[in-house]
Amino acid sequence: MRLESSIVIRRAPEEVARFLADIANIQKWDRGVGSTRAISGSPGVGFEFDTLGRSDSPSAKPEKARMTYRIIRAEADSCTIALTSSSGNARFFKTAQWHFHLSSSPGGSLLTCCADFTLRLRYILLAPVLYLKRSAIQMDLEGLKRAIEGN
Repeated sequence: MRLESSIVIRRAPEEVARFLADIANIQKWDRGVGSTRAISGSPGVGFEFDTLGRSDSPSAKPEKARMTYRIIRAEADSCTIALTSSSGNARFFKTAQWHFHLSSSPGGSLLTCCADFTLRLRYILLAPVLYLKRSAIQMDLEGLKRAIEGN
């Protein structure tokens, strides 16, 4: 399944790229992420990191919503991040990758995010639900825009 969304951000592509490259910024725009932590390497291809879930409940355990990722492609105008964990919410996916592409746009940058994923066979019934929730990518991109633009 492929879900894609784009947004124009009133900042130069280089500024948007720097913001995206810092994993500490993920929690500022991804509604499901409460914190991040580096696992290995330094930013760039091969870098691995965890995202931990966000919860309003004081008894919630962020580790339960942990997802692990690896940067598999990094260029000046694009990057690809692959899900590498298979527990927690990651258990639904056989494969999952997020592709980010930046280009100049009048007044700033056009950022496109594409999520490519394959569900595990036992979770295939989730496909229509995920398709109906495709607006979630746009919501996160709007959060990213607000975080970068300072709105």
